[in-house]
Amino acid sequence: MIENLPLSGGSHRLCIAHPDASAASPVSQPGQFVQMLAAPSQHLLRRPMSILDEGDGWRSFMVKPVGPASRELVNLQPGDTVDTSPPLGRGFPDASQLAAWQRAAGVPLLLVGGGFGIAPLHFVARRLDALPEPVDYRILYGGRTARDVELEVLAGVRGRVIPTTDDGSLGFRGTCVERARIELDDTASDAVVLTCGSHAMMRALYDALGTRVARLFVSLEEVMGCGVGVCMGCVTPSVHGYVPICTHGPVFEAATVFGPDVVSSASC
Repeated sequence: MIENLPLSGGSHRLCIAHPDASAASPVSQPGQFVQMLAAPSQHLLRRPMSILDEGDGWRSFMVKPVGPASRELVNLQPGDTVDTSPPLGRGFPDASQLAAWQRAAGVPLLLVGGGFGIAPLHFVARRLDALPEPVDYRILYGGRTARDVELEVLAGVRGRVIPTTDDGSLGFRGTCVERARIELDDTASDAVVLTCGSHAMMRALYDALGTRVARLFVSLEEVMGCGVGVCMGCVTPSVHGYVPICTHGPVFEAATVFGPDVVSSASC
């Protein structure tokens, strides 16, 4: 552990040493995850954590203490040991590809994060900001209340950040899905949207925008055992049948997991 920084809503930004990590040529992709556990730990299985950022010799993660294993992690101090895997899974499209799509569409790239689903989208933003030419993008960051929207985690990103809260205590009053409808009107048919958050939120976003935009990518959140597709503990129905999220995702084109062909084509 290099640094453990508490955030305003109860999450922690953990910076962990990874000798293979690089700022100029990141090994990991936004949307990928790492399996991690405090070492030593009373638990056997490592927990999946989305990568928040990567620099020279380190990766950072946004961890919310929702169970005993995550509480162990947020209680670690600099110098403590963390048991981690390499980056796993399939991430979002490359930043240069996203930039090309955005410029062709002529409308901002939209990143929609719910709760600590903002973590992989922060990594996307950082990679977009590292490109030679500026990219027009917006980040919708939603939560139930202001406490759930930890804006400091997005400090320094160049895109416009739009907070949304269900109770109106910060930013737009309503859900990030409702705000996304406003951001992308009926003329934005070439728009590209990336999202991560609760299953219900992403499903609602697909129902609202799935047929109105050119591309919609979702990063599914799920409890994972092995993280490499062996235990089959994180399967999801898709147009290709039941597939493990850890190896076929966690990032999918939304129609392949939420579209009308999923139920009819999925089989055990």
